[in-house]
Parts: sequence; C-alpha cells; structure tokens
Amino acid sequence: MIGHKVIEIEVGPVPAEEACAQVGRDDYNERSRRECAVYVRQLQRIFGYPEPTVLKFVRRGFPHEFGRYHEVVAVMTAQGANLFDDAKLPIEWDHIARAELTWLRLQQKWRERVLAQPSAMALVPDIFRSGEIPDFPDHPIAQWWAMGFAPMTPLLGLH
Repeated sequence: MIGHKVIEIEVGPVPAEEACAQVGRDDYNERSRRECAVYVRQLQRIFGYPEPTVLKFVRRGFPHEFGRYHEVVAVMTAQGANLFDDAKLPIEWDHIARAELTWLRLQQKWRERVLAQPSAMALVPDIFRSGEIPDFPDHPIAQWWAMGFAPMTPLLGLH
C-alpha cells in the first residue's frame, strides 16, 4: 500500500455480540491472539478474500491502563474502501469460526499436555498434530469435527 493513502478502521476484537478476552486477565494474551486470528479469517471469508494490498485485516495492539489490548483493524486503500462495508461486519461467530476457536483451544491443551508429559504425544489425535487450522465447513457439525470427532455417514437402508 506504499504510495496510496491508507484508511484504517478498528472493527473490534471479535464480532459485536460475542464475548471476548478481558484485558488484565491471566489468559488475555493467548485468548486475544486466538480470537483476533479467527476474526480476521471470518472477515476474509465475508469480504471474499480481498487482495491484501487493497483490503486486509490485521491484529493491532493499543495502550490501556491494564496493559495493551488488541483489536482487528481493516487496513485499506480507496479501492479497498469500495469493498469494505461495515454493515457486513458480523455480530456473531459463524460455524467455521466457532470450529476454529474450539480447535485452537483444544490444540493448545494438547500442546501443554505434551510439554508436561512428552509420552502423551502418542495420544494426540491426528487433527491436532498439524500447525494449520483445518478447513471446516460452514455447518453446525464443524464444531464436532473441531473436537476431533470424525463425521459419520448414516447407514442407508437400515431401519
């Protein structure tokens, strides 16, 4: 975005009606990092994965009396401003975001368990072994997948 006027709009740490990490709490940094990352991914889906040089969503830190707090900021050029519409900002997590948050929380718990007891690595479900968030469907079942439950197809023809 060098050479272009940049517009920045704070869009919050999470969708408007969702609870978020609270500054000053012991788990703030880790929880805020997860929530902002998932919110950025949800915003990218909503806005059709815009070209980052035109419109991107980033996590930014701001000073607060209890330390720093973090929010997602829409960073855009004039062309990106034509794509950005604050009416599209979600008020809730979508199914994919809920699954991603669940997966990230559980992956962190597995990571902590393995650090405390390396032999626990053998117990870690495959879905949590990758550093990459899986691609979850925009469907309520996504949260079950995020917990490591494999989807089952119904047996047809059995009564």
